[in-house]
Amino acid sequence: QNSPSAPLLPSIRAMTSFTVNAILEETSKRDKDYRYMATSDLLSELQKESFKPDTDGEKKICKAILKLLNDQSSDVQGLAVKCLPPLVRKVHDAQVDAIITELCKFVLEGKEEQRDICAI
Repeated sequence: QNSPSAPLLPSIRAMTSFTVNAILEETSKRDKDYRYMATSDLLSELQKESFKPDTDGEKKICKAILKLLNDQSSDVQGLAVKCLPPLVRKVHDAQVDAIITELCKFVLEGKEEQRDICAI
């Protein structure tokens, strides 16, 4: 038997994808307040049990968070660090490997502030 909620699933996924894409756009704004709020919104999305990004979404989110770890604002960096635990629980192993590789690169080759934030 078909579940009554089954037809809603594709639209929920599309809505989530649209929401995340809008949030990711905000993470690139010049104003640190926009980046902070977008990072906070991204953290909220990642913490939702129902949040399951597609493969393309995973890559975009991982790339954005790694970029935010090097943000000029330490507040944005701090939120980006908080995004890592729920993110690695939601993405495929290949993305987790890419995140770990980038974090290690930042620790080994980055500026002092980068090393500190990425070593957390």
